[in-house]
Amino acid sequence: MENLNKFQHEVHLCQKCGREIPLGAPYYSVVRNLDFFYKNPETQEEEIEIEDSQEIISLCKSCGSVFNQNSLETILKHLPIPGQETRN
Repeated sequence: MENLNKFQHEVHLCQKCGREIPLGAPYYSVVRNLDFFYKNPETQEEEIEIEDSQEIISLCKSCGSVFNQNSLETILKHLPIPGQETRN
């Protein structure tokens, strides 16, 4: 519960326009997760566990709504990946 209380007092700002994103308001975020799949030994169902999560960018609903899957894929194609050449 301590972590939840931390976020109640934290001001979240849109990283494009700088507007405050009020607590409980919808917003867009791009997140980098380190996760892994495993089979739960009790249920035998596949599950995902997130080991680490880092928010890359957060945008208010207005700024984030201009992005769609195609624009994000275009941006991601140009990010350098260690050991690989940048795709065009």
